[in-house]
Amino acid sequence: MTKSERHTGADNNITTEWFKEWSNEYDSTLGKVKRHQELLDLVVKLSGVKDNDTVLDIGCGTGLLSLKFLDKARCKVFGIDSSENMLAIFNRKIEKLSLGKRITTRLEDASSLKFQHDTFDIVASTVTLHHLKNKYPSVKKIHDIVKPGGRFVVGDINVDTTGKLTDVTRLKRLMAFLTDELTFALKDGGVDAFKRMYDNGKKHILNDGEYCISFAQWAALCKRAGFAKVTIYPLPKFKWFKVLVAQKAVK
Repeated sequence: MTKSERHTGADNNITTEWFKEWSNEYDSTLGKVKRHQELLDLVVKLSGVKDNDTVLDIGCGTGLLSLKFLDKARCKVFGIDSSENMLAIFNRKIEKLSLGKRITTRLEDASSLKFQHDTFDIVASTVTLHHLKNKYPSVKKIHDIVKPGGRFVVGDINVDTTGKLTDVTRLKRLMAFLTDELTFALKDGGVDAFKRMYDNGKKHILNDGEYCISFAQWAALCKRAGFAKVTIYPLPKFKWFKVLVAQKAVK
């Protein structure tokens, strides 16, 4: 049986409610989109995960990334998510696959991160941290909980959504991204995935729970937080998605 703990500091905000509604369809919609699977694969590959590593998966959701880490190496994974519904699905998978000794889950928001310093070899997150309005405090906490020489790996959308909602240039930038996003959703996930991502697209345009920044901005935050080396990798064939690897200095 998986260990599941509850952190009461997570707020029932708009993002939490969104994923509550989406939880039962997540694997059959976004989980089927090719570029999402390739993003997860690239994050695991670039993490350099090896046997006996401890991995924190921030925004683990239904476990798509965590399970890929376990397939790659004999590591241990700690997954946190702010959606109780998503975690319930993940926990059923863990029980079904008899992975309780290798995975621990906890209901916790990405802005909390109640862990000791120098705890994890790898902290990873995919398409989660852009939901945070104030990202720097979380990046600083991540730096603190990564072991010396460890890595923070984030895979996300390379789109800057900052600026006034009335800015036409900003709108055109977002619409270019959403055109590709919706095309891939329809092609790989069908109408159900398209409808979900179409609805999600409005959140990006209005910054209503979606607060994406560019990877140049992510890199600046990581360097400000104290990471010694930051490298950005493009996701082949999907220009709007990238992976950042930030390494903590060895003491």
